[in-house]
Amino acid sequence: MAIRVQRSDSQASLIDLRSVSQVFHDIYFHLYTNSRVSRAESILGDLSLLLLCKIATEKQGTDELVKEYLSGSGTANTNLLPLLGDLKESPLWKSETFKLDDKSLRMALTELEGISLTASPAHVLGEAFQALIGPGIRGDKGQFFTPRSLVQAMTTILAVQPHEKILDPACGTGGFLAQANSGFSRSSDGRTPKIFGVDKDQGLARLSEALLSALAPGSARIGSFNSLDFDAWDREMGFNPEGQFDVVLTNPPFGAKIAVTDHNILRRYDLGSSWVQSSEGNWIQTRSVANVQDPQILFLEFCVRCLKPDGRLGIVLPEGLFGNKQTSYVWDWLETKGKIDALLDCPRTTFQPGTDTKTNVLFFTRTEFPQDRKARIAVALHCGHDRRGRDVSNSGSDHTDDFKPLAQSFSRFGSTSWQSVDLTGLRYLVPRYFVNAPPLDQNEKDVVLNARLTTLGELLAEGVISVRKGNEVGSEAYGTGEVPFVRTSDIANFEISTDPTKAVSEDIYLRYKKAQGLRTGDILMVVDGRYRIGATAILEEHNSRCVVQSHLRIISVRRHDLLDPYELLFALNLPSVRLKIRSLVFIQSTLGTLGSRLLELQIPLLHGDGPWRNRLDRFRETLRSRAEMLSTLKSMTAPEVEL
Repeated sequence: MAIRVQRSDSQASLIDLRSVSQVFHDIYFHLYTNSRVSRAESILGDLSLLLLCKIATEKQGTDELVKEYLSGSGTANTNLLPLLGDLKESPLWKSETFKLDDKSLRMALTELEGISLTASPAHVLGEAFQALIGPGIRGDKGQFFTPRSLVQAMTTILAVQPHEKILDPACGTGGFLAQANSGFSRSSDGRTPKIFGVDKDQGLARLSEALLSALAPGSARIGSFNSLDFDAWDREMGFNPEGQFDVVLTNPPFGAKIAVTDHNILRRYDLGSSWVQSSEGNWIQTRSVANVQDPQILFLEFCVRCLKPDGRLGIVLPEGLFGNKQTSYVWDWLETKGKIDALLDCPRTTFQPGTDTKTNVLFFTRTEFPQDRKARIAVALHCGHDRRGRDVSNSGSDHTDDFKPLAQSFSRFGSTSWQSVDLTGLRYLVPRYFVNAPPLDQNEKDVVLNARLTTLGELLAEGVISVRKGNEVGSEAYGTGEVPFVRTSDIANFEISTDPTKAVSEDIYLRYKKAQGLRTGDILMVVDGRYRIGATAILEEHNSRCVVQSHLRIISVRRHDLLDPYELLFALNLPSVRLKIRSLVFIQSTLGTLGSRLLELQIPLLHGDGPWRNRLDRFRETLRSRAEMLSTLKSMTAPEVEL
């Protein structure tokens, strides 16, 4: 896809949309390397000014002052700043001047000549502006910018209208606001959306104002202050935001490292109070103010309070808030303020490579008397890019993006992509936990035909299996002997490959031998960690003498007349079962856990004769043959030594 722009020499050229971000990126690093200023904030400030001047030139249809400046006459402060006109009186820009040397600024402006900022689509400019903000600047402040596909999906689901008043209280470079404005040049009665954005980071707020000056001239107002501070709203914006907005769209900063400790802010929020749980399990707000609160929790309350009656909210939140017993009071509070319309489960790669934190999206309507507690829930497995942020695979094809079709099907009657769930009385709202498993593919359907479905909990209650936990031996025990200590990273391809440097002594082994009770045929399953949850291995004769880490569960088959260990291992690795495991994992920040939900895992009981028998027998024989070969190799080699 390309856009046609005019260069200063009046020769038309094609600029690939992806190249806009690259141009911005190249300019930034050229300035960082070659200018006399190396502070990122100063460079971003000057680039923001430069972009505003470029936008002003395009709007005014004249570039005489720019041509004069590029020819070597005058300075950026004398030639370019006058182009800003009234915008120079904005609180974000008042008294602001260029700090970089003119040689560097002329280079940057020359690079921008071939790009029409006012003609570029919103998402192109948004991504280009975000390309200016490196991870080193944003990551320590909890700022991780929302991918374009998710921004588009959220604005589509909220069905933003041209006459509405829109807020993003953590606007970053303005991606949500630009997308919300996109497509609304002017309504039939001459109105355009009224857009408000705030970001505590002045550099980001300036970039946002520069972007929206191009995309929504005269419709946007951007501030730079702590948007959680209601007094700051009166000082900086001249009004109280409570009950003022039709739509709030945001991805607030989150994380314990930037927790809110300001008592004057905390005392203004219900969720800034200390909450206690009654003997009946109900949460009660106390009169005491909490010492600390995570910013995302306060932002959630702030956004709800900013909504008009029937106003709509779309907010990105870390999954920990959806599945943490300690913060379930948030959902009790939210239930009193309106209705959860929808929950969207985001893939873990959504914010990578910026952060590995797992997120979900809450869609909410403020209403005094919600008629029901039913919400629509969907799960996105793909976000349009990989863990490195690349949207094109090595084969040259685009990565699958589930956000777009999910957004398009949201309002479609009878859509099967979204499922209705009654949330009454529920406090743990990880979306995928409630979504029905997709239909089996034909291959798996043929294998498990007529098999009895059961859960691990039922098998445990019937005495068919036992489930027990591993142990932590402490890092001081590593390397003290030759008994393998099996960790999550040692489980792959149904086998165990232990690190000899983590081996433990005979004393450590004897300490845990009875409790763990390991024997040939036991299955080890990863239940805690980052990426390997659900991975399994079976203990064979040559490796059953070991100690198992606490992040693993030891599953033993006790009734071989009803179930064989290899049958259980095979069932645990069917595609549909692995998806069910994913739906049972709750993630706190970057670490996931199955917890007691492991016993809810439903599997087909593949015992005796059935369509599964031939494939299962091959599975068993393959693993046994490999185990025999590994055992033989082990007897033929010397013990590994640490170099």
